[in-house]
Amino acid sequence: MTPTSMPSAPSPEPRRRPGADVVFAVRRAAPPRRRFPWRRVLAGTVIVGGLGAAGWWLAGSGTFAVARVGTGDYRFTDERALRGALATLLGRNLWTLGEGDVRQALAELPWIREAHVQRRLPASVDVELIEWRPLLVVAEPGAPPGAPALVLVEDGRVLPFPTHLPAPDLPVLTGIVVERQATGPARLPSTLAPSVLELVEALESSGLEAATTVDFVVSGPDGYGVVLRGREATLLVGREGFAERLTRYLTARAHVDSNLVIDLRFRDRLTVRPQPTIESEAETATDDEDSAARQPDVAKEQT
Repeated sequence: MTPTSMPSAPSPEPRRRPGADVVFAVRRAAPPRRRFPWRRVLAGTVIVGGLGAAGWWLAGSGTFAVARVGTGDYRFTDERALRGALATLLGRNLWTLGEGDVRQALAELPWIREAHVQRRLPASVDVELIEWRPLLVVAEPGAPPGAPALVLVEDGRVLPFPTHLPAPDLPVLTGIVVERQATGPARLPSTLAPSVLELVEALESSGLEAATTVDFVVSGPDGYGVVLRGREATLLVGREGFAERLTRYLTARAHVDSNLVIDLRFRDRLTVRPQPTIESEAETATDDEDSAARQPDVAKEQT
């Protein structure tokens, strides 16, 4: 009898090693519960409240009431008027007092251009004053004798020069009538003020004032004339291009005789002519005496 072979069980397939594309499921841990940050909120509330209380105390405490207001140097501003204006700041709180408050207190003082505030604990304020700069003396026709000199400042206003100071050694502007209003200071006419201020700037930037002295700035129908001291020259500069024209004169100055009218209004050239003859005061006085001496004879002939 032939033995019968039993069928063998299938052999298990070899287990494959997991590759890069095999993903295992991993149970995620439950996220931790977030607690409300009571401590941080409480600390922030305390800090904000403390700062608010400190600010309220600083703003209302009499410890910081302004007891002294000092200033730096100034020249043109009236001392009594300045003291009266600054007195309105006394008693104000040091921390709430700003530059706007100081400027408002000084608004009626025409010579004050800027004011800067520096606080000093516990109750002092220092105010640095910056004044307007006078540029020209304005010779107003028909001004009464003894009237204060008028000066042009940098914003076009015409202010009385302080009587307690020596007369300003500045060029004299002639030929312009200032404009006066019911309120506020006098001003140059709005049609002329920009060109006058431009001419003053050109006198400085061109170096003319460093080279010689300007006696007069004369306004006429054909523009402006600049009269140099000692009748060195009268420069006709028109109404524009002042810096270039004055620089042209300085370039040719060494080659030009004195006592001439020099016309600089034409581009790239200058023309000259003699200045008009002006009688001296002695000659004028002599002529007046001769006229007075002859007056009775004229009256007698008329009789």
